Amino acid sequence: MNPNKEACTCKNIKYKDIIDLVLSGVTEISDVQAKLRYGTGCGKCVEFIEFLIKDVAANPTKYT
Repeated sequence: MNPNKEACTCKNIKYKDIIDLVLSGVTEISDVQAKLRYGTGCGKCVEFIEFLIKDVAANPTKYT
């Protein structure tokens, strides 16, 4: 996975932004959304980002 790939083009959020936030302890979807503001543009990213949040929270060593 390329950590510099954009997960949300409307807000210029990269995979790394999400991964770092979840690894820092912010694991609730609503908290990540509040901090990064993903899904507030076109909304196309929501399903993938929420999958990524859950996967990083469940498998943190996979992303370190």
